Amino acid sequence: TYETSKFLYSLEKRMGCKIKTIQTDNGREFCNDADMSPSLFQIALKKLGINHKRTRPYSPWQNGVVERSHRVDNEIFYARRRFSSEEEMYKSFKRYATRTNNICRRILKFKSPNEVLKEYQSRVA
Repeated sequence: TYETSKFLYSLEKRMGCKIKTIQTDNGREFCNDADMSPSLFQIALKKLGINHKRTRPYSPWQNGVVERSHRVDNEIFYARRRFSSEEEMYKSFKRYATRTNNICRRILKFKSPNEVLKEYQSRVA
């Protein structure tokens, strides 16, 4: 989609590097297997020169980190709050994302995602 293309392009610009591959499940928003034509998402990836890697059907464990992240986001953010407007939700989510991206993670050798990103950016700059 246009918004996806815009997001990926801005992400590459901010990161200062080219996105080589994106892995997704086989959801309809990513793939259009019903009529074998490319989805808008796939068209956007092709336009940006990004390889699309798909997980095997019915294999959610292949996206385990993402699936867990979605579950945690739902448990901590979405399930505990009610919003009176979309704007309120976005503001609240921005605070949640900032806090989440500054928490140290064992998987990242006890660094936060933001620390890892800054280190990466300094290496490729």
